[in-house]
Amino acid sequence: MASLNAIDLEGLRGFVAVARHASFQLATGELNISAPALTRRIQRLETAIGAPLFERTTRRVQLTPIGELLLPRARGILDDLEQALSAIDDRLASRSGQLSLACIPTATRLLLPHILRSFHEQRPQTRIRIVEANVAGVMSAVLDGSVDFGVTLQTRTAEGLAFDALLTEPFLLACPADHPLAERGPVSWNDLKPYRLIVSEPGSGNRAVLEQALRKWRWQRDHLVEIDHLTSALGLVEAGLGISVVPLSALPDSPDARLAIRALTGPEVRRTLGLLRRRAIPLGPVAQQFRRTVRQLAPVLETQTRERGARFLTV
Repeated sequence: MASLNAIDLEGLRGFVAVARHASFQLATGELNISAPALTRRIQRLETAIGAPLFERTTRRVQLTPIGELLLPRARGILDDLEQALSAIDDRLASRSGQLSLACIPTATRLLLPHILRSFHEQRPQTRIRIVEANVAGVMSAVLDGSVDFGVTLQTRTAEGLAFDALLTEPFLLACPADHPLAERGPVSWNDLKPYRLIVSEPGSGNRAVLEQALRKWRWQRDHLVEIDHLTSALGLVEAGLGISVVPLSALPDSPDARLAIRALTGPEVRRTLGLLRRRAIPLGPVAQQFRRTVRQLAPVLETQTRERGARFLTV
């Protein structure tokens, strides 16, 4: 009885090549193997089938009745496999031309454009899709595979995810230029208590960082203005609706005369931004290139963050 487990693709390829050329010698040239190696393949296949596949004479090679029965089916198996592999290659090629990212809003203004500019210089043809979401949304998108990476702040990482840190930045006070706190140098958290504070909504990543760092301070909840994203806070501050505590990357490109930015002390609160990815999933070529780009940029980003913070705090 023929044994399916003993049949291998190399044996089928050798069988079809010999049948096509009616010659072992010509088949070795097509397969780029030696004559003894091809003979061994055919012998293993004949053993697995349980019958000879060729009648060999000094002049020619001819299929046996069993060989004639097997040939069209062997060709079909190899053709089907080739089509499947071709379809897989097409799918991988299509995916390799795309990069999907989920990003928290406060990282889309400065950090993400800087990263994507460097990446685009290396792979200008790559299609890029960006999804804005809060920290929980970014984590969920990375976990379910709908994006390749998340650009987010460091929190307690879910099982199966890995975080590559890029830069650490401070939270700073933003207040109107004519506000009493603008007249000071560094401001303590205790100094904020009398004023209406504009903060991100409960459950947001930035709010969690602040509350974790300031557990001992009793925030006056009736003085809070809660918004979906801290990117909206500066407009409210400029309008005189309150003061806000924002990460450095949420500030405008350069100092604004309408705003005063001050360091906060006791304690200094910082957040770490980086790249979130699935730990056990192999990265495709484009994703590997993106991760390399991001990691190479990390020292530059740290330096730029320090320099940018100094510009705002020395105005």
